[in-house]
Amino acid sequence: MIWVYVVVMAMGSAPAKEDKFIVHATNLAFLTEESCQEWREYDMLRLYNTRPNENAKAVSQCFSLPLFKQGTKS
Repeated sequence: MIWVYVVVMAMGSAPAKEDKFIVHATNLAFLTEESCQEWREYDMLRLYNTRPNENAKAVSQCFSLPLFKQGTKS
């Protein structure tokens, strides 16, 4: 199995034209659920602390997928 960390960031309202911000919401893959959940905890705090405004929300999830090696059949 491979564990995939996915983030969705939503703005509660449209930013003003003069507002400038950068949101780093990286989607990553991990070999264990524990490492994915550890990263999720760290990253959600970072996303909350760097959100562009108070209305911005982030949702994240770790989920498992089968790990296929190149040249093998499912």
